[in-house]
Amino acid sequence: MERLSKIFKKVKYSVVSSLYPHTCGACGAVVETEGETLCEECRYSLDYIPLDVDLTPLAREMTHVQLAYFMPLLSYRKSNIESRFVLNIKNSGIQRYGIEAGRMMGRMIKARVDAGEFDCVVPVPITSKRQEMRGYNQSELLATGIEMETGIPVRTDLLVNEGKVVSNSIEAKRHKSSTANKYLATDIVKEFCGRHILVVDDVITTGKTIRECSAAIMEKCDNNVKVSIAVVGMVSDLLGIYNDQNTIYTKNIFDD
Repeated sequence: MERLSKIFKKVKYSVVSSLYPHTCGACGAVVETEGETLCEECRYSLDYIPLDVDLTPLAREMTHVQLAYFMPLLSYRKSNIESRFVLNIKNSGIQRYGIEAGRMMGRMIKARVDAGEFDCVVPVPITSKRQEMRGYNQSELLATGIEMETGIPVRTDLLVNEGKVVSNSIEAKRHKSSTANKYLATDIVKEFCGRHILVVDDVITTGKTIRECSAAIMEKCDNNVKVSIAVVGMVSDLLGIYNDQNTIYTKNIFDD
């Protein structure tokens, strides 16, 4: 019954989105203003991670990589509006969700650190097969939004994903995903040795993707490079903290 309910919600969202393209990326409600990504209720009820909470030490411990900064936008749990927003950025086919989420991330980054520190923003790549199936890379949309807000140039030629989409269910279980990713840094990364690279992804759950991407970049530069991470969502179980003091923070994110 629970599975049928989830399928129904997914179908309902798809139908509403096709009939009314200006829908909220979190709850699927029709938004009043054309081009809006979130409805008024969702934008101020999302579980934003406060600006004064520094999770960089936790990310370093998770990834075993000496990251310069780790900057997540949202804390999310399974089946809440934050997780639905993240999933819709990835799977809805509505690319403005990813770009607007990236702009939110850009405002968050500027509120946390000096955006001028970064020399480029690098989206975590997906496999060519996944790109063909989905039509876009959600991390690239996020990076585009970040560039719009901060001016940090996007580079899509520093990391590649030579993994594959797994068709065998046993193999998929082994990888805990339908995709077996293999992240590699290109030789172009060497142009950024001694500089600061911001890597962007949609979520962090185990830290595996961030660890592999960061390690690939650092290896190319013999560790003579700074790497920071920005993500839309971080699984709340990793945080160990909960708060409801979001008013000031949301103003920082939504005020242009």
